[in-house]
Amino acid sequence: MKGTKLRGVVVVLAAVVAVQLAACSTGVDKPASGGAIPKVAIVLGGNANDRGFNQVAADAAQELQKRGEISFQLSENVTNAEAEAKLRQYATSGYDLVIGWGLGFSDTVFKVAKQVPSARFVATGGADILDKATASVETWTYDALQLGYLLGFIAGSTQLSPVGVVDGEQVPFLQAQWFGFGQGLTAANPSARQIPPVYTGSFEDAARASQATAAQIAAGAKLVATNAEGYSPGVASAAQSGGIATVGLAKSSSAAAASVNIGQVKTDLTPILTDWTARLKVGRFGGKGTTSTIANKSLVPADITKVAAAPGMPADLDQRIADLAERLRSGAVTITPWQPGR
Repeated sequence: MKGTKLRGVVVVLAAVVAVQLAACSTGVDKPASGGAIPKVAIVLGGNANDRGFNQVAADAAQELQKRGEISFQLSENVTNAEAEAKLRQYATSGYDLVIGWGLGFSDTVFKVAKQVPSARFVATGGADILDKATASVETWTYDALQLGYLLGFIAGSTQLSPVGVVDGEQVPFLQAQWFGFGQGLTAANPSARQIPPVYTGSFEDAARASQATAAQIAAGAKLVATNAEGYSPGVASAAQSGGIATVGLAKSSSAAAASVNIGQVKTDLTPILTDWTARLKVGRFGGKGTTSTIANKSLVPADITKVAAAPGMPADLDQRIADLAERLRSGAVTITPWQPGR
């Protein structure tokens, strides 16, 4: 993730944190454009087709526009320095909802919301952002621990070991993800060994990711876990050259990824954006924090594929994942929370 980019955070397993507000005094009960199709603006810290975090928001907006539920406008590759002007531009130009899609944008979103109180906003961030929602700003995060656990379960089901990890910046939500990953890995394969993660310091540098993957292979990794980011092609190419499998990449990120990657866990913002715009239309938007989880079907397994480097992957893995997701939803399976310093 770039400085403005968010891909995950440590959160509790609750799907929604709600704050009841006195709507009459705050003006939160304001329908979007008199009940018309909401106009949504999304400010991204990266490319809309990055096959990672930024594409999560872009894909959801495209899907809702296809359904006729919204119209939307995107601004890509916006820096922290540019964000305030861009957010204010949308907020004062008739857009019903302005989404600051990036960790580095959260403070700026709240700042602009105070300047333009008639507009409605979404700010993204870590677990602590959930209870910062205001009458005009809703907040969002995703459960990195759950995502990691499910990804680890997929990896463990291959029975490959040792398992390496390559990622970008070493930040708390990624540390939480890989802590959850280890639990899922062990649940599926108690004898699996996880090599300590390698963080390259960049979410975009494919060359660094390739070098880190090669180092994990040299340390004995038979499978490397990662995330769908700008660096993805570097992980895939090194894995292909080393004859090992990967998990966590987008299948479409490269030809190499399609040949080595066994699956991923995607964040699907569609159900969340649907809820935001539905409440916006009836004037009930505001004062709410939302977490993408397995339970609300915005963390979902995808692109499960058998590859040559993972011959032991079970034929019924899809069903095993579905069963696990249901057990996580019901609470039959619990995940040990990550604590800083672990």
